[in-house]
Amino acid sequence: MGDRPGDKDRKAAFQVRGKLAKVLALSPDEKTLYVSNWVSSTVAAIDLATGKTSKRYSTVTTPRGLYVTADGGRLFVAGFENGDIQRIDLQTGEKKILIKTGGAMRHLVGDARKGVLYAGEFSKNEIYVVDLASETVAKLGDTNHRPNTIDLTPDGKVLYISNRGKDNPKSYYIPGPEWGSVLAMDTESGRIFDAIVGGNQCTGLDVSPDGSLLAFSDFLDNTIRVYRLPSYQTLLAGEGGRAETHRAELTKK
Repeated sequence: MGDRPGDKDRKAAFQVRGKLAKVLALSPDEKTLYVSNWVSSTVAAIDLATGKTSKRYSTVTTPRGLYVTADGGRLFVAGFENGDIQRIDLQTGEKKILIKTGGAMRHLVGDARKGVLYAGEFSKNEIYVVDLASETVAKLGDTNHRPNTIDLTPDGKVLYISNRGKDNPKSYYIPGPEWGSVLAMDTESGRIFDAIVGGNQCTGLDVSPDGSLLAFSDFLDNTIRVYRLPSYQTLLAGEGGRAETHRAELTKK
């Protein structure tokens, strides 16, 4: 048997000392890689110079999204099981739960310039915003069903949100009664600027570094879609775009 695809190009492999690794977050100095471990409810801190797990932090149940502050001093963890946002002081190890919604926090994305952190609440169909200075949390806005992945434009003015849509009652591995969607949300007001109706379960999502392109996946269709993004000024002047009208298209006929 020959090498598996990619084996000869692999640079390193790390043991995270946890079960079911989910999300990776790199420290600002790029010396430490943090890994959330879903089943073991831990976050591993891997020293990239040695490849060893230097620390392991116990967390809220089923940690998923991660965010490290710009000074490298704090780690924020999204807890999927109970809808927690947890803060861990990386120097002292002290922990604090900022909010527990009873739902399912999934993805975190931060804006260091504005000093805020955005969190997607998968179960309650909401976006929350954390003030990183005061560590207070407020609801920013509502989404469509099952918000999955979030990403910011480079200027921090628009948050793009992929939404899977309503699950099939039998299993989310089967297409459900709704098409997925992508929303463009104003990070100041929570207003929805515009919307895209996608395919079966819009999941992975990314905004290009220059803010010109948006790519997202239709998970159950094995499809990647790429869109050219309008400027903030264009969205602002669009009077909601398809924010309201798209809802009538989400239910499958």
